[in-house]
This record gives sequence, C-alpha cells and structure tokens, in this order.
Amino acid sequence: MLICDTISEQFGFERVGLLRPRHSRTIESSRCGVGCETLDRDLFDYRPVFPQMGELGVKWARLQTGWAKCETTKGEYDFNWLDEQVDCLISHGIEPWFCVSYGNPLYTPEAAEGYQAAVGQVPLGDPEAEQAWVNYVKALADHFKDRVRYYEIWNEPDITAFWRNLEPTGANYARLFNLTVPAIKEVFPEAKIVAIGMTSRALTIQGRAWIREFFKHIDDPGAVDVLTFHSYRYPPDRDYEEEVRRLQATVAEFNPRIELWQGESGYPSVPSGAGARAYGNETSETIQAKWLSRHVMCNLGIGLGMVSWHQAIDLIGYRDPKMVNPKGLLRGSDASRKPSFYTYQRICSIFTDAVKPVRRRWNAQVLDSTCGHLVPGITGYHFRSGSGDALVAYWQSGPFGESLVYKNLRMQLEGRWDNALLIDLFDGSVYRVKGEATEDGYAFTLPLADYALVLCAPAAVNSAVLIS
Repeated sequence: MLICDTISEQFGFERVGLLRPRHSRTIESSRCGVGCETLDRDLFDYRPVFPQMGELGVKWARLQTGWAKCETTKGEYDFNWLDEQVDCLISHGIEPWFCVSYGNPLYTPEAAEGYQAAVGQVPLGDPEAEQAWVNYVKALADHFKDRVRYYEIWNEPDITAFWRNLEPTGANYARLFNLTVPAIKEVFPEAKIVAIGMTSRALTIQGRAWIREFFKHIDDPGAVDVLTFHSYRYPPDRDYEEEVRRLQATVAEFNPRIELWQGESGYPSVPSGAGARAYGNETSETIQAKWLSRHVMCNLGIGLGMVSWHQAIDLIGYRDPKMVNPKGLLRGSDASRKPSFYTYQRICSIFTDAVKPVRRRWNAQVLDSTCGHLVPGITGYHFRSGSGDALVAYWQSGPFGESLVYKNLRMQLEGRWDNALLIDLFDGSVYRVKGEATEDGYAFTLPLADYALVLCAPAAVNSAVLIS
C-alpha cells in the first residue's frame, strides 16, 4: 500500500493520523456492498475471500444461486454449497442477497451439459421447465427464508449473453417475473423482491423504454421492492446523476415506493480481460482505486439504497479458460489486496447508514499561480453524520492519471468548520486543515485530485475510526 506525503509537502497540512479500518461486524448498517457472483460456476474459492470482505467493512454481498448446481437430479436439491457461503458471510457481519439464476440443462436441452453452460438459458416456453423453475424457487426461498431477505430475479435479462433462448425484451422478462414472484411469496411472504438487474442500458432512453414495457406486463407493480441496475462507464460520474434521476422518475411512474440499487459496477485494473473492459481508456491498479472512490461516493451522494462493487476478486477463467475479469478488489492469483480494496475499506469505515446525504450551498474555484478561475467539472457531495456534523466528498471530474497530482482549490462552505479534517481516501491519511471564517461560513484552500477527498468536522470521524 502506497503512503504518500505529497499533500503535506504541497499544502503544509499537519498529518494527524490514519483511518482505522472497521470490520463489518462492528458496523450496524451501510449501503456499501460487494459482488460475490459466479460461485455458482466455481470461478473462485470463497474461503480466502469472504473473511477479507468482513475486514473490508461492507454490509452486503450478492450471490448467484445456481439452479443447475443445486438440482443435478430432477426434483432433488442440494443447497449445501450455498449454505456454506451464506453462513460464512453472515458470520462476518455481511448480509447476503440472492440473484436467483440461471437455467438448468435438465430442462433446457439446448444448453450444453454442466451448470457452467446453463448461464442465460431461460426456463420459459416449456411447461416442464417452467414448473421445475417454480419448484426450485420455492425450495430455495423456503430453505433460506431465515437468512436471506432479498431475492433478485435473474441477471441482465436485457442482453443475449444472459437471456439466450428468447428475445431479451421487457415483456419476456415480465413472464419470468410473474412466474417467480408467487413462488417466492408462497413460502416466504415477507421476502423482498428485487427486479431486473439491468445492464448500463437502464440509464439510456432505450433502457427506460424496456423498463416501461416490463412494468406494463407484470401482474402487480407493487410486488417490486427494489429495482437494480448496473453501470460500467468511464469516467464513472459522467452524466451519471442526471441519468439516474431519469431512471428514478421512470420507475416512480409505476410504483414510487420502489428503492433503486446500483447492483453491480466496477472497473478493471488492467486494460484487457473479459467482461466490461477499459475500452482504450487508461487503467492500472491505481486508476481502478481512483475510479472506485468517485463511483462509490457519487452513488452514496445521490442517495441510492446500495452500491455494489463487482467484484470481490479477479475472475480467472471467466467465459474462457484463458481469460481474466480483472475488476476484483483482490488479485485472482493469490487473493492479495489491490489499492482499490483499501480505498473502499476507508469509505466503508466512514460512510455508514448514520451518515446521510444532504444539500448544502457551496462554491469552489481552481487556483493557479496568477489568477483564479471557475472550472467546470468539480463534483462535490455533502453529508451529515449521526451527530449532525458535516462532511463533503469532492473531486475533479474527467479522465484519470496514474500520478498523485493535486491542484489548488478554493472552497467556500456554509456553516461552522472549526478544526476541520481532510481525509485522503487513497492512502488513508488524515490532515488538520485551517479555514477562514467568512460572512457566509468558511473558506478553505484544499488539494483537488482526480479521486475523492473528504473534508469533515472532527466529530464526524470518531476515535473508533481515527488513529492519531
């Protein structure tokens, strides 16, 4: 892990400590989650990974339930492998939530043999397959109803990679949804139903049309408790909040009580690999950590119900035995930690559910050696801790660089900011920052980076978090 004193040297701030990591068991609740997908295909060993997710400090983990792995003989279910994963997560203070998926070659003969080949095979159009799916879903929900509350129906049904044998339309997904929800509710009436798990298309006009088609074809829009979407973009905050607000408005047309979760998103630490790639944009382990800081803080600042990082660990053999999906917080070769792990760990230590997003008046200018000028693309999200103390996460929007480079930023904030602290989410350093009282609040000269920094009142980072 890199510890850099550039901020101290450039700005003369006193470095007063480091953030202390918090284990998930010590955090009552938060909106921070991690993806543990593909265990239904045995793409990694959870045993060296899940304990580290507890040390990461997340409170949620997404698991895929693997129908084809649970039912290898018709009518007989083996949940032992999934029991182990669920119980391990819970023991580390993390709540698992299920993505109920995928097909089963016992009932979808067009799929090749083996549960790894059943991805995207939808059990619709054949009465035996449909009834088998219903039976499996009932058995699953009944078995886990005392441990798992949230059930997401399928993954990315809007693309052929995960919806192979039918046209990937909102109407066709509604057919699966209408078949699945009564099966869950029959054995577990209190279950929370999570819909769609849609790709980044959810944030486009075409995706919103798909979602409207889905809602128009489901039996009861009130059955949806949560709607999930995925986002893979560079930079992560480019037009993001505006597009999320449009998605929220679309969903509210049908049920304003639905909570929106960012259910899967990540960025690779190397340019190549399987899954959503860097697509010619710069990347490295450092840039992945910077990308994560802006993405997570943007989602928390918007106020979404969850942000889930994909993935816990690099996936070796994803879609192709020779390919790696390099979005993990841990390296796939040895489960060692990347810089992104530590950056997310620091966010988890501060931004629990006690810290709420708020709206505040503020202004910021980038300063150079001869003049000050307003620069578009400075992003900031404001929060209030459980004790009422203020925090603001801010960064320079736009592309990322490999180096740790800081511009001079003049920030004006309302309210009292005596003895403020600046937290570097990249290396965990905590600095004492002196501001100037103004007629409207406080003014600070601060570093501005291409990753998120956090300015806060001292009480917002209590002694359980700050190592002096």
